[in-house]
Amino acid sequence: MTGTEQGPADEVPVNRTDLLVLAVVSLSGGILLASVMLTPELSPPYFSAIMASTMLVAFFLFIPVMGIRLFLDE
Repeated sequence: MTGTEQGPADEVPVNRTDLLVLAVVSLSGGILLASVMLTPELSPPYFSAIMASTMLVAFFLFIPVMGIRLFLDE
């Protein structure tokens, strides 16, 4: 696909606000999940759990939120 072609009509544009909200909610959820799994302390395993939990929350939030936006924008 070149830069002049249009994509499908049902594409949902991703705004910066969407990404900022997703990042804040994912990081908050990641810290919460990591705190449930491990005792909060300044250690590499805790930071690793935060990162893994944040990615998990971001993955499972991004797709449904974009689907809901597509449904509501119609």
